[in-house]
Amino acid sequence: LSQLNEGQVGLLRQLSMETRLFLGIADTNYCTFVVVGDSSGEILSTGRGGSVNHRYWGVKTARSNLKRIIEAVGQESRSKIAGVCFTYKKGHQLTQEELLPVVAGLVDDTVVQVEDYATSGALGLHSPKERLLLMGSQVGLAVLQSEGGQQHRAQLGELLNAPGRRIDAQLASWARWGTSAELADFLKIQELQENGQCLSELAELLDRLSRQGNPWALAAASDIALDLVRLVTRLGKRFSRPDPVIGLYGPLLLGSEFIRQRVQYLLGLLFPQAEVVRAPLAPAKGAYLSSLLTRKSGAEQEVLTTFYNSARSVMQRGWLDFVAESSSSTDRRYCC
Repeated sequence: LSQLNEGQVGLLRQLSMETRLFLGIADTNYCTFVVVGDSSGEILSTGRGGSVNHRYWGVKTARSNLKRIIEAVGQESRSKIAGVCFTYKKGHQLTQEELLPVVAGLVDDTVVQVEDYATSGALGLHSPKERLLLMGSQVGLAVLQSEGGQQHRAQLGELLNAPGRRIDAQLASWARWGTSAELADFLKIQELQENGQCLSELAELLDRLSRQGNPWALAAASDIALDLVRLVTRLGKRFSRPDPVIGLYGPLLLGSEFIRQRVQYLLGLLFPQAEVVRAPLAPAKGAYLSSLLTRKSGAEQEVLTTFYNSARSVMQRGWLDFVAESSSSTDRRYCC
């Protein structure tokens, strides 16, 4: 370095920084979604792997799944990983101390942090404008991130805790007086609500029955969509501009085309200038950005601009670059 001039040294340092990788890992308790980016804010790849929540699956399985994710990113890239941010669904968060047995030996000399799931999701939307993340999962939640950095939330805790309970009254008569096929559908919903925290299968079943014109399925899906829209309207009075970005996330919004289209239609009537988009990778994108920003100083705006453009490109592309096979049964057909 002593033989290089000041400009050459600066260039080498810049190139060295640009090769550093940052990972955002959003865990749903059944799988993880992964976003890999560089130090400039550019998203390089996206993927999916097994859950790394050892409270659910044990340290051995969580470590094995994390190892497979890192291998899928590229074994030669392992030494370039400068930061990893994990985010876990509400009620299942881990602390950084709890993560030590999982990450030890796999991401050494790396800054490891944990971010709030809802915060990561709102941060991961592809816009510098005001943005709102609408989550249709176990609990209905809307998170508004203003342009000034303030965050506001609205939640309906009883809305989606057990969606089957909301339609039991409608299903009961059909189970008693309906056809054998209708009874089979009723029993399937009973099974899903009793056995799983995973709502994707329930969303898909509601979607199929709604398309078939089943009255109770149409009523249940419409009720869910309306309640989710009410969450947005509760925060709508805080909008500082007429054209926010509204991201749709969670198994009930991404797993049911009927619910999603109903929500989009109603939001279009209420907020005609808003940009309403699907946001399946928002928590992982936000976790990546959180990891990156903890290591940057003085270049935040440039990084954010690159990130927003890159995130929009990833959304338009619409596919995952890699899938890291889970080492256990944590992978389901549906990743909630």
